[in-house]
Amino acid sequence: MPLEVGAHSAAHGDANAALKTERYVWFITGPTACGKTTVAKYLAEKLNLTFLEGDDYHPKANIEKMSRGEALTDQDRADWLAALRDHESVTPEPGKAPHLVITCSALKKSYRDLLREGANQADNLRVRFIFLNAPEEVLVERATNRKGHYAKANLVHSQFEILERPDGEPDCITVDVNRPMEETEKEVLDKVEAMLRKDNTDLSAMPDGGL
Repeated sequence: MPLEVGAHSAAHGDANAALKTERYVWFITGPTACGKTTVAKYLAEKLNLTFLEGDDYHPKANIEKMSRGEALTDQDRADWLAALRDHESVTPEPGKAPHLVITCSALKKSYRDLLREGANQADNLRVRFIFLNAPEEVLVERATNRKGHYAKANLVHSQFEILERPDGEPDCITVDVNRPMEETEKEVLDKVEAMLRKDNTDLSAMPDGGL
């Protein structure tokens, strides 16, 4: 069964049969060190979504390049973005929730447009984005202090150089992450639920994939 979502469960209302076929993919986006994985795992727990770490879909050459502190090019990212797009339409294996939350920097509008193509490959798919926004100097400090991640602080500046914020894109939510993570998580959850209500979607009817 879906995991308990506490006070938010009251917002879910009656079951909506349409969700038996409708599937959502939420991309948690933004430059390195903005907190994508933390936020994505939080949403996965609260809303019973299947979590995917987008970095796992990078080819080995990309990981090695970033580990050396070298910025990726559009060409480097092309196969990675295509792999994520194609995975959107793959229904998770039995026992996992059918709705996905995926981490992906998605720094440019053209990258997000490519990811949006997943909805064309499966007519029951809705693709949405959450952009985690913070000043460059804040993310440089976070990247400097974190341990065990191949993307170091010097990659932050290169990502800000090409960053195209999703201003005016109706399927995108922007959330400020320059504050305690608990506040960020709460706002993300509130805004996701608000967008789902706008879509006339009832979270309590989300299939649980047998969980």
